[in-house]
Amino acid sequence: MPTDQIGAVLMHEHLLCDFYRISDDLNRLLDDTELIATELGYLEATPVRTVVEMTSVGLGRNLKGLRDIALRTGLNVVAGCGWYRDPFLPQEVFETTSDGLADVLIAEIKEGAADSGVRPGIIGEIGAKRSPMSPAEERVLRAGGFAQLQTGVSIHTHASRSTVGIEQTKILIGIGVPPERIVIGHSDTIPDNRKEYWSQLLDMGVTLGFDTVKPEFPYEMGVRIDGLIWLAERGSLDQVVVSNDVCYRSHLRAFGGAGYPYCVTDFFDSLRQAGFGDQEFQTIFHDTPLRLLELP
Repeated sequence: MPTDQIGAVLMHEHLLCDFYRISDDLNRLLDDTELIATELGYLEATPVRTVVEMTSVGLGRNLKGLRDIALRTGLNVVAGCGWYRDPFLPQEVFETTSDGLADVLIAEIKEGAADSGVRPGIIGEIGAKRSPMSPAEERVLRAGGFAQLQTGVSIHTHASRSTVGIEQTKILIGIGVPPERIVIGHSDTIPDNRKEYWSQLLDMGVTLGFDTVKPEFPYEMGVRIDGLIWLAERGSLDQVVVSNDVCYRSHLRAFGGAGYPYCVTDFFDSLRQAGFGDQEFQTIFHDTPLRLLELP
């Protein structure tokens, strides 16, 4: 993907994913490539030209489907690789060492996934349900770290409503992963002591994922807006990426949701009212994603 064609980037989305097999809730199943292509069409009126798709193995990753969506829409779709978290981890995670799992990731990134030939451009999302991580979750995280060291691509974690991102960061940095190649996902979901948590991560040099920006809960949008203002005042706006994390049917416009454009339209309009402008948009949605997606 030529860097001059990257445009604005949504760094954490799901186009095709399957939470249904665990939840038994059809709302949590995205499996219709035609529907998703239509939903992505609403991005044509925005600067977004690249979508990073974070569905990992165990969560219904469908690389052939992603390729079809990219061809239908003309968007750059960057696929992820790795394994999600308990209880979504497949049996091979429990039967394979971190080194063995890393070999799978390295082969996919360098040669293409066996079922599609698609080469992922990022490692993730690599998850943990809570802190402390389970042994299998740590095994997967270490595998992602080892693969990062061999390929140079960035690694993006899932660290929702928990301070497990600190544990993830320490493990990854401990095995040699450069902090500037790490994104701690869902950092915007921490319920308490947010700024203390964010400060610890920022001081370790990683990038925060404010990547669950959806309008269902207005109070939480206020938390995210206040957090981004705080980051700007701190001089750390180049250490955050912002995305929607669309993953349910109810998030799509076809089902009454705000869809994929929300964080670059309505949400950023709220930031403009707080004093953000085109330069802040460029930093959040282009410059930092480009740094993370380019190979060093």
